[in-house]
Amino acid sequence: YEYQLSIGGQVVSEEEWQQLVSAKTPLVQFRGQWMELDRDKMQQLLEFWQTHQHEEPEITLLDMLKIGAESEDDLEWDYDEGLRDMLSRLNDKNAFAPIPDPHALQGSLREYQKRGVAWLQYLESLGLNPCLADDMGLGKTLEVIARLLKEREEAGSVPPTLVIAPTSVLGNWRKEIERFAPQLRTLVHQGSTRLKDKQAFEEACQAHDVVLTSFALARLDEKLLQSLKWHRVVVDEAQNIKNPHAAQTRAILKLAAPRRLALTGTPVENRMRDLWSIFNFLNPGYLGKEAQFRKTFELPIQKNNDLAMSATLKKLVEPFILRRVKTDKRIIDDLPEKIEQKMYCTLSSEQASLYEAVVKDVTEQLDEAEGIQRKGLILSTLLKLKQICNHPAQFLQDGSAFTTERSHKL
Repeated sequence: YEYQLSIGGQVVSEEEWQQLVSAKTPLVQFRGQWMELDRDKMQQLLEFWQTHQHEEPEITLLDMLKIGAESEDDLEWDYDEGLRDMLSRLNDKNAFAPIPDPHALQGSLREYQKRGVAWLQYLESLGLNPCLADDMGLGKTLEVIARLLKEREEAGSVPPTLVIAPTSVLGNWRKEIERFAPQLRTLVHQGSTRLKDKQAFEEACQAHDVVLTSFALARLDEKLLQSLKWHRVVVDEAQNIKNPHAAQTRAILKLAAPRRLALTGTPVENRMRDLWSIFNFLNPGYLGKEAQFRKTFELPIQKNNDLAMSATLKKLVEPFILRRVKTDKRIIDDLPEKIEQKMYCTLSSEQASLYEAVVKDVTEQLDEAEGIQRKGLILSTLLKLKQICNHPAQFLQDGSAFTTERSHKL
């Protein structure tokens, strides 16, 4: 773009501007219209234009989104139809048509998942890094897998994507990939037998499409993981990087990748800074420095209930976050019927004896207990009875074996 002097949408020459600044009264007639001008402000604008008139600055899409969200409603933009359509789509997620299932997908995506993949694809095509924040159980993992398949379908060979997730869900990622996209070559970087030699690790990663690792290893093996330029870094359960000062968060921020994706059902878990930390991973600098974010948004919104700042923050982050909830009827109608199956298990003889002993003991104690002591006794007893029903070993805490003979729940 370029800088121009203008009044009321009409381009003004430097000479005309100088004449207006030199006017002895703020009320002047210009091109047949009377107007009141602030001469001091016009002088400042003239000096700015004189300094920068020969520059050809560029504005990024992130800058445009930020300026548009933080500026007053009367801010005027002059842009072409293509850019207008782009901004409209970013602010209207319903505008995304469902994409066809990837040919290699072993299964079928639901309509909302197809729209989700289309949304991910569109933001990445613009160089923007998104946050998929659907409710748990709506299939975020499958949408990412479909995105990986789709880009290989369109571009052929693609460098590996690194997925960082809690240790407890790495197995689920591997199983989902094996089930829906068995052709995606997957390396699980986990455990004592994991590759630790830099060259061997790099060669192994280049031979795979997806590399799975944990948050703990993102910190412990940070030098190893930082030795590659990844095609994409996916952070699952991104609330785990809510502390920007934690060692694992700092290690993840150093990873080199042109594409970043955050998955979380809770973009804001406890504090608004959780959101800032996730965006600092996705689009660094977009929400400003941490201290600036705290001063501009967190304190006014949380302490003063500043609705204007809350609306501004929502406008800033909305284009980057896709969240669907199970209570949305458009989603519920597309989900299969919930199937519940009740299984009844009888107590083993050991469980029955322990259960009766605990009930007898607490009955005698309740006769003498009063007030808060009585309530505490009831709660602790309920916990004991639940443990007995699960397995005697859980109640006894004696290190004995968890065998099926002692509890039919196994």
